Amino acid sequence: MRNMGLMSRALWHVNRSPLRYAVKTGVNAWHLNEKLERKRQAQLLDVSEREKASADGLNRDGYAVVTELMDPSIQQQFAEAGVARLADIDSAETKQAPNRKKFWVRLLDAEMKDGRLSADNVFVRYALQQSVINTISTALGEIPWLDYVLLSYSRHTGDELASSQLWHRDHDDVRVIKLFSYLTDVEDDGDGPFTFLPRRSTDKFGYPLLGSHFPDERVFHKVPRSDIKVMKAPRLTSFMVDTAKCLHMGSRMAPGHGRLLYTATFFAFPRMYPGGKRRPFFPTPETSPLQKLVLGL
Repeated sequence: MRNMGLMSRALWHVNRSPLRYAVKTGVNAWHLNEKLERKRQAQLLDVSEREKASADGLNRDGYAVVTELMDPSIQQQFAEAGVARLADIDSAETKQAPNRKKFWVRLLDAEMKDGRLSADNVFVRYALQQSVINTISTALGEIPWLDYVLLSYSRHTGDELASSQLWHRDHDDVRVIKLFSYLTDVEDDGDGPFTFLPRRSTDKFGYPLLGSHFPDERVFHKVPRSDIKVMKAPRLTSFMVDTAKCLHMGSRMAPGHGRLLYTATFFAFPRMYPGGKRRPFFPTPETSPLQKLVLGL
């Protein structure tokens, strides 16, 4: 256990440098057969031109707006479910596990069974839309791994900016593609819009040897402020961002403002960190073989 802890700490540093590509190559080789099967399954997908264009945007720029790819048949149910969870926010905050992000309230904890969500939960099904699988599979060249889904409510605390309110990349993997959907209007700065630097602008910042979360002045010493993308948009706007390749921040809330955000996090199998991790999902009889592959079941 101690050796595992030392290895995890070492990887924490390695994954914040270009050396992470060597780590990923190594873990890929260890799981070669499943990697090949995921690549084979991706080639069987019927991918539309719009999905291909979104995948190209992810690979070229690190992001793509994908609102028009969302399935209307689930979108209304998804929207209503978000409003329903928001109505129970005080109870959710009381019951949720400790959270280092004091400005966040997680709203799905109460519906987990033994720490897992059912594959037929609307917030899991939203991540399993065929257009989402097609787009991310095309970007990665293989069927992706859904690591988790999250419904979070951000609000003003009066504290100094911390954690994901500062500029950072995600270092869970060499590529971390997140599907974000707003469930409240995010139309001005006080609503805490997701804000990021596209891939090429992030490359200008490089890989600092010290630190993982950076204040504005440190970022804009190397990158022009004009490069930022501020995702101000109405509710039900959806976008994908490769948060391993794009510096980003958000949840900078003004008093009296709140932001309800859905996040589904994908990357290419397998996980880079050592040790087993129990999958946070369980299947139902209706879960398809492709969906099980995405869910890692």
